Amino acid sequence: MLFHISSNRPNVFHLHRSIVPVFLAFTIFMLVACGGTTSTNPSSQSSGPKSGGDIKVALNADVVTLDPLKSTALVDRQVMLNIYDTLVQVDEHNNIVPDLATSWSYKTPTQLIFTLRTGIKFHDGTPLNAQAVVFNMDRILKTIASPRHSELVTVTEVSAIDASHVQFTLKAPFAPLLATLSDRSGMILSPAVVQKGGDNFGSAALDAGSGAFSVVEWVKNDHLTVKRYPGYWLKDSQGNSLPYLQSIRYRPITDGTVEYNNLETGTVDVADTVDPNSVASAKANPGLIYKQAPGLSFFGFQLNTQVAPLNDVHVRRAIAWATNRQEILTSVLKGIGVLAQGPIAPSSWAFNSSFAPYSYDVNKAKAELAQAKTSGTVSFSMLVPSGSPLNLQEAQFIQAELQTAGIAMKIQQQTFATILSNTQAHNFQAALIGWSGRPDPDGNLYSWFHTGGGNNNMLYSNPTVDKLLEDARATSDQAQRSAAYQKAEQIIVQDASYIFINHGVVVQASTTKIKNFTLLPTGIMVFTAVSLA
Repeated sequence: MLFHISSNRPNVFHLHRSIVPVFLAFTIFMLVACGGTTSTNPSSQSSGPKSGGDIKVALNADVVTLDPLKSTALVDRQVMLNIYDTLVQVDEHNNIVPDLATSWSYKTPTQLIFTLRTGIKFHDGTPLNAQAVVFNMDRILKTIASPRHSELVTVTEVSAIDASHVQFTLKAPFAPLLATLSDRSGMILSPAVVQKGGDNFGSAALDAGSGAFSVVEWVKNDHLTVKRYPGYWLKDSQGNSLPYLQSIRYRPITDGTVEYNNLETGTVDVADTVDPNSVASAKANPGLIYKQAPGLSFFGFQLNTQVAPLNDVHVRRAIAWATNRQEILTSVLKGIGVLAQGPIAPSSWAFNSSFAPYSYDVNKAKAELAQAKTSGTVSFSMLVPSGSPLNLQEAQFIQAELQTAGIAMKIQQQTFATILSNTQAHNFQAALIGWSGRPDPDGNLYSWFHTGGGNNNMLYSNPTVDKLLEDARATSDQAQRSAAYQKAEQIIVQDASYIFINHGVVVQASTTKIKNFTLLPTGIMVFTAVSLA
C-alpha cells in the first residue's frame, strides 16, 4: 500500500494532549495556518498582523519538564509545542499535515519514508537533518521506561537514508503512527543540547528546539519566558517571517478563580483554563474572547489495581457504581462537558453511543462489596492536585458519594508534579488525574490500558484488551479499528481500573487584544501566528 502527501504551503496546527489535573476539562488551543515562500523583515510590514509585543499566559500548573521523553503533563506541551517542531501535525479536521516532514510514503506496509525540509537549524545553530531525527527516535526506542516507548513500540528501527530522508521500519503495519508523530514522540530536538544537558536536560532545555520561540528563562513555580526565534523557518501567507510576538511569559496559577481574575483584569492576556463558575462571566465580558468546543478528553480517577483493597475488582466496581457522575457534572462542573462511560469521547469516530454500563446505584455498589474478599470497611486514599478549590470540591463530592455505599475515601492533596511522580512510581492507591485526549483513539487507550503502557500507572493488565488494541493498531480499516476499540472499552470499563466521570470541552480564553487565536479541538496554545491588536 502506498500513501503519499506533500505540501509546499504548510499549515501549522499543533493538536496534542496529555495528562492533566482533573479541572482541565476546559483548555485553550490555537490554530496556526500559514504558508508562503518570500522572507520579509517583520518590522517592514505595511499591512496584516502587527509584529512585536509581549504577552503573559496563565497555566493551571507549573511546567514539570521540557523533555518530551519524560513528559506526561499538558502544561509541559503548552510550552514545548511553541519551542519544538514535530515531524507532522494534525489540522482542525484531524487530518495529518506536514511540519518538519514535507511528505511521506509507505515503501511497503512496514517501511515508511519521510522527506524532511532542508536548511532548518535548531536554536543552537546546529542543523536539523535526518541524523537528528534518528537521534530523537533512538532515545525513545532505547528508553523502555519512557511514556513515549509504548507509543512507538511497533517501530523496530529508524535510519537516515541521506540528509533529508528518514526511514521508519515497523514490526507490523501501524495505523496510528502518523498521529503519534504529531505529538511528543514526533518532537525533534537538538542532539547537541540534549547530550549536553544529560539527565538534567528537561530543566535546562535552552536552544534545543527549532520552533517559533526559544526558552530564555525558567524560574520554577514563578514563570517561564520564551522569546521570538528570528531564524524560524515558517512564513505567513504574505511571506512575512513568523512569529509575530516578541515574547511569551508563562505563569502558573493553580486556583481557577484567581486565574480568571487575572484574565479579567488584564494581568494576563491568555488563560489556559476557565473555572466552570466563571464561564458565564467570561461569555458576558466584552473585554474577553471566550469560545468552547467538544474535546477528546476523559476525566475521573485512576485506581492502582495492585494494592489492597483496589486489587479486588469487586471493590473497584463498587466504586464505579457509587460515583454519581451526573451530580458531579451538574453541581461541580456546572454542566460543562458530558458524562463519560469510558475513554472514548463523543467527538471521536470510535465512540459508541449505546454504551452505558454504569449509573449511580448504591445498591449495586453494596452488592459488589458483598462479593469482595475485603473484610470490614473498605477504605483508600486519593491523591488530589492541590491549589485548586475545584479539584478539592470534586474530590469531596466523590468522598461523600462513596461514603453512602460504605466506602471510606481519604483525600490527600499534593502538587500536580508530585502526584505525577507518585503515580508513575505506582506509589498511590487512587489519583484524581484526567487525560486531555488524542485525535486517534489509540492515544486514549493503548498507553493507558495496554499491559506496560506508558501511562498505565494503574498496572492494569488484561490479555484480551491487549490483543484488541494491538489488532486495532495493525489495520487501517476504520470500521475494524472502531469495533476493536469499542470491544476493548467495554472490558476496560468493567474491570474498573479507571473511574470515568466526564468528557471535557476545549476553550479559548483571552483578552480582545489577542488576535489570530483560533479555536480548534485541542488543548494546546500555539502562538506562532498570534499577534497583538
